[in-house]
Formats: sequence, C-alpha cells, structure tokens
Amino acid sequence: MSTDIDGHGVTPARPPGVADRPAPHLRVPDVTPAPPTGGPNPPPRPPWWEENVGAGRWAGVEADLLALPRSRRADRSPTPLQILGARRRESSHEHYLAFLLDPREDHGLGAGLLAALLELAGRPDLAADPRLDRTRLHRQVSGDASRPDLVATGPAASVVVELKIDAPEGHRQTTRQADDFAGLAQSAVFVYLTPDGTAPGDGRFRPVAQRDLAGRLARLLARTSTGPDAAGPDGAGPGAAGRRHAEDYLNDLEAVVGISTDDDEDARFWATHRTALLAAQAATRRLLTRLPAHTGVALAALADGLGADLVVGHVDYTTSGGHAESAVVLSRPGWLADGVPQLGFGLGIRRRSGGTQGPDLDGAAQHPFHGIYCTHPAVRAELGRRLAHRGWGGHWAWWQYAELTPQPAGTGFLDHNAANVGAAVRDSWLDHIAAVDALWAARHTL
Repeated sequence: MSTDIDGHGVTPARPPGVADRPAPHLRVPDVTPAPPTGGPNPPPRPPWWEENVGAGRWAGVEADLLALPRSRRADRSPTPLQILGARRRESSHEHYLAFLLDPREDHGLGAGLLAALLELAGRPDLAADPRLDRTRLHRQVSGDASRPDLVATGPAASVVVELKIDAPEGHRQTTRQADDFAGLAQSAVFVYLTPDGTAPGDGRFRPVAQRDLAGRLARLLARTSTGPDAAGPDGAGPGAAGRRHAEDYLNDLEAVVGISTDDDEDARFWATHRTALLAAQAATRRLLTRLPAHTGVALAALADGLGADLVVGHVDYTTSGGHAESAVVLSRPGWLADGVPQLGFGLGIRRRSGGTQGPDLDGAAQHPFHGIYCTHPAVRAELGRRLAHRGWGGHWAWWQYAELTPQPAGTGFLDHNAANVGAAVRDSWLDHIAAVDALWAARHTL
C-alpha cells in the first residue's frame, strides 16, 4: 500500500535509486503561504491581533522581556524542594528560613530578610538597628510547655517565629510560646508566619504573610544582584551558592502562596505586548499543524541512514480518553496490518477535530511528543513494563515531549524542529529496537 504522508497508510521511506531527495510520492507541503487569489473565496482575514505586527516590533518585546525581574533572576530550574516533593513541608521551610534569616550565613543578604520580617511585624525601629547583623538563629528551642520553630537572639532584637504552611495552630500553641519566651528580652517580637497572614490565637503574636515576605525577598535579591556579593556572569563569586539557595526558596514560596512576586511587572509586559504575543502564539499553532508532514520527510531521510527496509506511516487515531491525535512513525514492513502501522517509532501530535484543540506548545496535553507507537495490547504492556513507563492513550508504549526550539537564522521553524524530532526518534530507535524486535517476534506468546 502506498499513500501520501497525509493519508492513512505508509509510504516507502526512500525509493530505490533516490538518495538525495524525499520519495516522489511523499507529499511535502509548501511552507510558503500562497498569496491571496482574489477569487470568490479569498483566504480568511487574520485575527485582529495579527494585523500590523512587524518584525521590528520584536526588538522592543525582547528588550522589555530581558528587563523583567524574572529574566534578571536565575533560570527557574527545579528547586531542591520541588525535586523532593517537599514544597509544603513545614520542616523544609523552617530550615530555609533559619539559613536566610541568619545574617552570618553566606547568602549575600546580610540582615536584610530579618529586617524585612521585623518591618512586616510592625517593628521598623528594630529593623533599622545596625546591631541586627549580630543576631543568631536557633531552631526548635524548647520552653517549659512549647517549642517554637525559630528563635533569633541578639543585641538588637529577639524574635520568636511560629511557622505554618497547611496545619492549623495547635491548642493554645501561641499562648504557650508567648508565656514561655516572654522573658527572652524586653524587645522580644513574636511572629506568626503563614501563607496569607492568618491571625494567631494569642494577641501577643503578630501575623505576617509569607506572600509579603516573598515580595521582600524578591526586592532584596534584585538589590543585591549587582552588589559586592553578587554572582558573576559564570555564576561564581562571593555568596553565589547561597544566593542560589535564596532564589530557589523564593520560587518555592511563590508556589506555596500562589502568587508570583513578579506579577506587577509581568502584567505590565503583557499589557504592552499582548498584540504581538498573541500573533506569535497563533502563528506557532498554525505551523504545528504542519509538523507531521515535515516530520515524515525527516523520518524518510532517517530510514536511509539506519540501513534497514523501513517505511514511514501516518495514522489518525482517537486516544482512550477521546482525544483526536495523529502519529507519523518509522516502521518495519512486518509491523503493518493492511498497510497501517501497528508499531513504530515517531511523532505523536494532537489533531484539531470537533471540540479537540490542536497542537500547542503552551499546554501539556497539546504538546507534540515522540515515542514508540504500539496498538498491540500485549506488546505495548510489556514494553511499558520494561521501560518503566505508563504509556499514553492506548496507543503509545513509551513517549517523551518533543524538544521544540527556536530555529536559527535562515532556517524554517518546521524544518528545524522536524530535524529535532528525527534526531530524538533515531536515538530512541537505537536504544530500544532490539527489545522491540524481540517482543514483536514473541507477540503471540505474550
């Protein structure tokens, strides 16, 4: 069976004797939009936000983007708490705060965060005391009937902090702490630190919201980014490692309190450049609908390098969850049934159909992916077990999101990313083909 790449079935990966071009019956879409015909059915007019957005606009967008606080901070790679699944664990926040509130630690903030906490607790007079940098932090100090999370002691001020993330206050917890530590110092400050500034049970404690503390931490990091403790371009310098801990914790705080400290500047950026950004998003979505055809060409070229009798197939299917998707896969002839692949390595992509949204880089469910396509239930299940993977949609034994990146100058978005997908498919083929061949050969006994 032989159909074009946009049909249902397969096409030979490379016809005999043709080494430098795709198969003649493998339809390659024209990536240059056709001009308006002027006939009775002209192309539809672009949405309003796509009009009057020229290439010159992007220079201003880029400049404003680089000026955003989130762009000046370190890239938001996963934080330690995020990796450990401990973002809502009180003991984890307690350790971070003990580090960042201690002026003697190597985080480059000095007594800045401790001063911010005192200001938020209504004691700016203590926050301004130059002796604050001589404060010491202690964790889990036991009193007669209580044990607060943090206790800071020093010549400028003493601070008792009870921290809550999700748990409510214990029975008379703040009252017992206030009684136990009332004699700590004449200037003792009791702080009840929660995500949204919940009122404590005892009036001697002052409520402080973590979202407000996160805002103060963000401003401290912005101020110290060019100071003597700032990291250099290579991430090195005095306090660089500790500063990264502070940035990590800020990201964790933002996740816990449900608001970004960058929201104001981000909103300004969106209000300024919304027209251009919506146009770019719409253009990307349109291009992604043509990624399967370009990927088919990339897979056809890949087949020649793998040195095997391979075919490229295109299948439209509906996942077990009811989503319309398409697969473009590299298959062996023996993996076909009535000319349609039952097994293959290639691209999976959401297909616009009825109420199903098409491919999109902004949604996890709509993001294109690559993997091992398999409709044979026993082979798919065994592959999933061997690869420690749950699979997807009743059609994929293993998959990963496709790495779709900006194209370099002089290269089209589709050609660049089809090549990216082809490289990923090649790697997964080389990694897993032996196991796949063995399981397919044994499929009747599984």
